[in-house]
Amino acid sequence: MGIDYPGGQWLAQGRTAFGVVALGFLLAVAGRDAVAQDTSGEDDIINTVRQMASISPGDQRRIADWVQARVDALAKTSPADRTTAAIKFRDRFREQFTHRENSAQFKQQLPAQTSIVAITQFAGPNVDPFVGRALGRVLLDMAGPEMIPAFVAGLKSKDPATRYFCAEGLLTQRNALAADKDALDKTVKAIRESAQVETSPVALGRLYLALSVPANQAAAVFDAFMAIFEKRLEYRRGSVVIADGAENDAYEYFRNSAVLNALSQPQKESLVRALAVFLRMDAQRYNSSELAFDEIDKLERALDAEEEMLTSLVGAGKGGNLRDVLNSGGFEQRGDVQTQALLWVGDAGTNQQGALNAAPWNVPVGAP
Repeated sequence: MGIDYPGGQWLAQGRTAFGVVALGFLLAVAGRDAVAQDTSGEDDIINTVRQMASISPGDQRRIADWVQARVDALAKTSPADRTTAAIKFRDRFREQFTHRENSAQFKQQLPAQTSIVAITQFAGPNVDPFVGRALGRVLLDMAGPEMIPAFVAGLKSKDPATRYFCAEGLLTQRNALAADKDALDKTVKAIRESAQVETSPVALGRLYLALSVPANQAAAVFDAFMAIFEKRLEYRRGSVVIADGAENDAYEYFRNSAVLNALSQPQKESLVRALAVFLRMDAQRYNSSELAFDEIDKLERALDAEEEMLTSLVGAGKGGNLRDVLNSGGFEQRGDVQTQALLWVGDAGTNQQGALNAAPWNVPVGAP
């Protein structure tokens, strides 16, 4: 399914983050410069609430009714008017959220009530992707800890752009989650489940980043990373061999020496076994005569990170040195890159042993 906004087809196809950037730019800039705000009487319902120091359940319902009315109106927009309507929808919420007369209670309740409406919308069996995206963008604009349940709910959307916005929302709350063990554990579980079935590499990359909590809490997210890696390796072993680069966001977490040092020995061994297979697959894919520049870039960044992590975990001088080959010759020496990778994982064809085949790593020869 395509995405209605200009540039959005890139995200739907899972090729690059360009579609997300273009969409965000469109909604952020065009909304300010090209669309006049509707200041009709529809806003009277919350104008009477915004200055309240204490907002009762009844007044909370009035805010929710305003949000629902905006969503219902958006859903009725004709296809030809959707881009303009999405811009106006976002600006309408932003105007209410940043209004100079807002009380502290109102500034909490507008996001909270928007989240409640969004959770219901995301759970609907026939939710319009257009509405889901617009809600996801608005939630991201108002992102705070109270939005976490809505962001989690949005991860189950059938629309990749909606899932991206909600994954980005969880990323913005990474520090808040790290300070609340119960919320962190629940959110990590939700991210783990969603990431294992995520088909958009752009959205998956944001989920990896959302899991990247401070090093002293690495144990809380390690199993989730490994479960996602396992599913991704299963996917990469299938018929689709193109490297989409999603793991590069996860690698940035594990390249941190503080994170690696926080892992137990069994955890380090599990990580090495996963990295060995990724390294073998990426080196094999890199040794293809015809690759698009975008994929070459993703593979080079992945290979560099994979070897850096393996060197940190196993020790310098124990395996290959494909990073030197990448730095000196790059794609023109792709065959040598694969040769260096085999010094790490071994060669099943010749039964040549690699640095990772021995204990304690015990990677099967060739890292199948």
